[in-house]
Amino acid sequence: MIIEANVPLKLTLFGEHAVVYDKPAIAMTISESLRVRVSESDKSMIISPSLNIKGVKLDLNEMKIESEEAKKVLKYILEVLNYFGVKKNVKIEIDSTVEPSVGLGTSAAVIVGTVASYSRYLGIELSKDEIAKISHEIELRVQGIASRMDTYTETYGGLIYFPAGGKGFEKIDTNIELTSGYIRRSMSTADILWRVRKLKDSNREIFDHILDVIGKVTDRAKSLIIERNYDELGLLMYVNHGLLFSLGITSPEVDEIVSRAKQLGIRGCKISGGGAGGSIVCIKSTEAEVLLRSYNAKIVNSSLTTEGVTILTR
Repeated sequence: MIIEANVPLKLTLFGEHAVVYDKPAIAMTISESLRVRVSESDKSMIISPSLNIKGVKLDLNEMKIESEEAKKVLKYILEVLNYFGVKKNVKIEIDSTVEPSVGLGTSAAVIVGTVASYSRYLGIELSKDEIAKISHEIELRVQGIASRMDTYTETYGGLIYFPAGGKGFEKIDTNIELTSGYIRRSMSTADILWRVRKLKDSNREIFDHILDVIGKVTDRAKSLIIERNYDELGLLMYVNHGLLFSLGITSPEVDEIVSRAKQLGIRGCKISGGGAGGSIVCIKSTEAEVLLRSYNAKIVNSSLTTEGVTILTR
C-alpha cells in the first residue's frame, strides 16, 4: 500500500511574525507543492530526491555527513511518527517543486504531509481540522515557537484570513494575482522567530506598538482584497514591509528589491514569510517579474489554489 499526501505551499500576504503574537494575518496557498509518500518497507527510510539540502558539513574524523536542514526535516518526521505511537517500518519519500527554507512553508508542508499520509497508512481517518491541529502541535514541539498560520493554510487551502486572538480563520472568497520569487536565505524561520522574541523581551512597548500597526494594516488589507482595490493594497504591502524591516526580519537584498520596485512604480511588493531573504511577493505585473529575475530570484507559480492537502491511496 502506498499513501501519498499532496500539500500546497503558501505565500504570506500580510501579518507574518505578528501572527505568532495573536495578531491577524493573511496567507494563501499557491500552485507549488510538496508531496509526502508513505509505503511499506523492511526498514524505516526517509528519501528526498528533489528537496535540495544545503549547508552540508563533512566530519572527516568520524566520517559523518552533517546538515542542519536535513536534521530539521528529520526532527519533524520523527516527531510525527512518535506522536502516533505506532512504530512501523515505512519508506517516507518527500518531493518538492521548490527548494526548502525559502519562505513558502516547506517545513510546515513536511509536517502536514507526514501527518496526513502516515495517519492514513495506519488506518486512521483524520479530518482536516485534526490534521491542522496535530501539525501545529508538532511544529511547536520541534521549534518551540510557531504560529498556526502555515499548517492551517496548507491543510485547508485557499486565501485565508486569521483574525486577532489566535482562534478561528476565514476563507476569503476571491482571487488575487501575484508575482512572486525567492532568493537565498541567511537564517531559518525558527532562528528568526527567536530573534524577534529577543526584541520583544528587550523593547516590549515599542514591539507591541509595531505589532498593533501591523494588525491594523492586515485588517485593512483584508477589506481591500475583497474590494479588489489593488492600488491601495499595494501601498499597504510597502508599509507592511517597512514594519517588518523595523523588526529586523528583512535582508539588505530584499530591501533593495522592494525599494527598486517602488521606484519603478510597481503597485505593491514586500517580503513574504519568515524573512532574512526568502520569498518576495508583488502585485502581478511583467515589471515585477523582470525585477525579480534581475536579482536572480527563482520565480514561483503563485496562482491561487483552494483545495488544501489531498490524500491518495494506491
